Amino acid sequence: MPRPPGGPAFRHDPRKSVLVLPGKAGPPSRWDREPAVCGHRVLRHENKALGRTIPVPVCASPAVITGAGVIVGGYDGYLRFFDRTLGKVYWQRRLDGPLYASLVLDGDRRRVVAAATTGLIACFDLRGGLVWSAKLGAPVHATPTVLPGAGVLILAAFHSRCAGLSLDTGELLFDRPLPRPWHAAHGGLAAHRDPYAGPATTGEDTAIVCCAEHVLCLAPDGTELWRQEIGHAVRASPAALHATGEVAVCPVDGRCLFLGSRDGQLRGEVRLDAKVTGSPAVSGRVLAVGTVRDTVAGIDVHTRATAWTAPQGAPREYTSLTVLPDGNFAATSARGNVVCLGRDDGRFRWESSQVLGLADHQPAMDITPVAGPDGSMYGGSYSGDLYHFRFQPLDEE
Repeated sequence: MPRPPGGPAFRHDPRKSVLVLPGKAGPPSRWDREPAVCGHRVLRHENKALGRTIPVPVCASPAVITGAGVIVGGYDGYLRFFDRTLGKVYWQRRLDGPLYASLVLDGDRRRVVAAATTGLIACFDLRGGLVWSAKLGAPVHATPTVLPGAGVLILAAFHSRCAGLSLDTGELLFDRPLPRPWHAAHGGLAAHRDPYAGPATTGEDTAIVCCAEHVLCLAPDGTELWRQEIGHAVRASPAALHATGEVAVCPVDGRCLFLGSRDGQLRGEVRLDAKVTGSPAVSGRVLAVGTVRDTVAGIDVHTRATAWTAPQGAPREYTSLTVLPDGNFAATSARGNVVCLGRDDGRFRWESSQVLGLADHQPAMDITPVAGPDGSMYGGSYSGDLYHFRFQPLDEE
């Protein structure tokens, strides 16, 4: 899968969630056709005290190791490495609390990092060996990002904290406060659940953090480089536009703001006319942003003009758009199916189906899918269902 330059630009950038092993990219696939479910598994926890098994929610998007399988984090705190079909477990390791934030791959070192809601951060090699662990003083729900040049993992944590860890050793490089929401001073009951948005990596190897009604740019050592007050809360993770040296930030008031990544100055805005809680994605020169009305806007990052709009395909609340290996956009919609939209025109390409004819099976998914260039895509649900989708190989037409 071709990699654009720079670090991971958005919340579910494949650079954070897909590791292509040498010679394991697989044959070309028909990404423009609906994939089929070729593997299904339900995560369950055996509760001996109650004498029954309980489904384990899958809240975190997984990490795909092409040619080998998928690493899945469960709300039971277990990290499991499945084979490609989900039929076999290579290894499993347990953290001290639920896994909600999506898994992050350190491709340079061939490791996977998991963050528990307890604040425990653990790094494993692909054989399941613990490389390092660290404990923050606040819960982590937002998906972290990596600064590849500096070798730093950036985490946004509840209670208005931001931390940086060494990807080599797990050493805590900084732990700093962030601006608090305005309502924290007035007894806001959810004020501690901020920041909710995950950080993004700029082309300058700095981190963009959205918190309260502010956007901050941090150096790898945690130094604040600039701060911009935007007046409204941000729930969607920002997107770094490496091609233009800008950052796209979508607050809840329905705007998409374009800020200079070096100075934070406002360079333009696009009005979407609806609240944004799902995180955007960028592919080529197009930034795709979904709203709570299920509409998606494709914005040309060079002109900041709306290139297309689509009446469906927005990510369900608090999930994200992502990019398939062919460059088109995909997201788990409010219906619980993955919907694919064309990057250049926004046209509907396909919608997944998880109807398998199973008793007591709820087919709707809840998390952002992850697809690898070997033709596999993985999704999951809060009801504990895991799915392996297979795209049709080109040579089978």
